Amino acid sequence: MNNGGVLTILTLLSFTAAAAVVVIVPGPDQALLLQTSAASGRPAAVRAAGGVLLGIVLWGIASVVGLSALLANGSVAFLVVSVIGAAYLIWLGIMALRSAMSAAAGAAPIRDARGKTGFFMRGLLMNCLNPKIGLFYLSILPQFLPSSATPAVSDELVLFAIYVTVSALWLFGFAFAAGSLHPILNRPRVKRSLDSVVGVILVGLGVMALVGV
Repeated sequence: MNNGGVLTILTLLSFTAAAAVVVIVPGPDQALLLQTSAASGRPAAVRAAGGVLLGIVLWGIASVVGLSALLANGSVAFLVVSVIGAAYLIWLGIMALRSAMSAAAGAAPIRDARGKTGFFMRGLLMNCLNPKIGLFYLSILPQFLPSSATPAVSDELVLFAIYVTVSALWLFGFAFAAGSLHPILNRPRVKRSLDSVVGVILVGLGVMALVGV
C-alpha cells in the first residue's frame, strides 16, 4: 500500500514487479499463443497477442471509468460473463483436441480458416470474456495508489500504462519466441502432442472457471 501522497519510484518499481509476476504466470494466454504459433506460425501468434493485449486495455479502461466495479458488484452480470468466458475456453480446448485426434487418426489436418483478423479476434474475445482481469485492476492496482480519499485519475492511468506495457512486452515477446519455433512445433508429432496438451489445459481452465463461478 502506498501511504504517501504521490507515486514514488519505489511504488512504481514495486508495481512493475507485481505486474510482471501476474503477466508471466502461465495461463490461457500462453496456451493460446503456443497453439496458434504451432498451427499457423508467427504472424498469427502476433495477431493473437495483439487481441489479448487489446482485451487487457479494454478492461483497464473499464476499470478507470468504473464499469468493471459495476460488473464485479453485479453478481448476475459477473456470472453471465464468467460462464460465457469459461464456455469459450472450453470450446477453444475442444478445437485443439479435435485437431490432435484428427492427426492421430491419420486424417488430413483441420485447417484454420481464420483470416488476418480471426486470430486477433480470438485473443480479444478470450480476454474480454475474462472478468478476472477486471478484478485485477480493482483488487491489486489500488494497493499501489496514494492513500487519499480520492486518488488522482492520473496516478491510476500511470499504473494502468505500466501494466499494459509489461503485458505487451511479455505477450509479443512470447509470440515472437513461439513463432521462431514454428518449424519444430509444426512437425506432425510435436503439433499433435502440443494440441493435446493445450486442449486439456484450456478445457481444464474453462471447467475450473465454471466451478468457481
